Amino acid sequence: MKTAKGKILLVDDNPTNIDVLYNFLADVGYEVLIAEDGMSALERVTLVNPDLILLDVMMPHIDGFEVCRKLQANPETKEIPVIFITALGSVEDKITGFKTGGVDYVTKPFQNDEILARIRNHLELRAMRKSLEIQNNQLRTQNEALDAYARTVAHDLKNPLNLILNFAKFIQDEEILTGVPKDDLGRIVDSAEQMNHIIQDLLLLAQLRKEELNLVRVNMDAVLKLSLDRLQLEVKKNNVDLEMPSSWPDAIGISSWVQAVWVNYISNAIKYGGDPRKVKLSWAAVEGQPGTIRYSVEDNGVGVPLKHQANIFDEFTRIGGESSEGHGIGLSIVRRIIHRLGGEVEVSSVNEGMGSRFSFTLKQA
Repeated sequence: MKTAKGKILLVDDNPTNIDVLYNFLADVGYEVLIAEDGMSALERVTLVNPDLILLDVMMPHIDGFEVCRKLQANPETKEIPVIFITALGSVEDKITGFKTGGVDYVTKPFQNDEILARIRNHLELRAMRKSLEIQNNQLRTQNEALDAYARTVAHDLKNPLNLILNFAKFIQDEEILTGVPKDDLGRIVDSAEQMNHIIQDLLLLAQLRKEELNLVRVNMDAVLKLSLDRLQLEVKKNNVDLEMPSSWPDAIGISSWVQAVWVNYISNAIKYGGDPRKVKLSWAAVEGQPGTIRYSVEDNGVGVPLKHQANIFDEFTRIGGESSEGHGIGLSIVRRIIHRLGGEVEVSSVNEGMGSRFSFTLKQA
């Protein structure tokens, strides 16, 4: 038994037109169903679920344009492509046909080969859309599974790592060890801190994939204080000269996300700063964008070469190049965070060849 190429619902009140199209389409391998007016078409379409509808416009009781509007209003039928076949050939009629939801418009008289070409084209397009939808659903499911796995692994690693880190810091504070053992313990603490940052990044990445966002007023003074509290050991260890304004304008966002951005920017400024290290935090209104604030972190290091500035926020790109330490996903997370909050990120040079300025923008609260 020959398999049909597709199921087509032919809607026309003219028996001659029906006979001609029915015989032609059936001969080339389509399953053709018939409705002789708009009301019967609306009844049949939900029962037979056609792949495509050939729809006349001028019919009694309810015309083709209204039929198409009703099909578009029904979630179960709105994705079915509708091709108008009608004697109405004015530009206004064609515009109406497309506005009501039709995918194509053919005026009578027509050639059978023309109708066939348009049918094949729209059936192929629908098949591709269905395939893409299936792939998107599969990808969404895989991403959800990956996020769940990342959260699980990160949480499972977090507790034992914190135990190691706390015990190592306790021994370090006791100042029992000297010489090489003391240096080795310092390396253990530094490595554990780096692993902790990676775990935090994994947890944040999983959170960033969530669709729903509840943006609120972010108290930037409080967020900066918490950010600097997290970095106090780095600031003290590197004897950082920190400059910042006495107050900050609040923004619209998510406090924990904005804190992660500050921590990343300031940590990098300390890591890649000069000697002695100087870090400057600042804010300014964005020119030409009323209600938008640019928050910035400047360092006095060697800077980011102009040729690398364009891709510095890409995944696995490091500020100091391939030889620099770090896992390289921090700035890419920063970009994802700020983009999800409706802002932008950027990097520029402070002076010629010296120092970098990393910035992000948010709407002012």
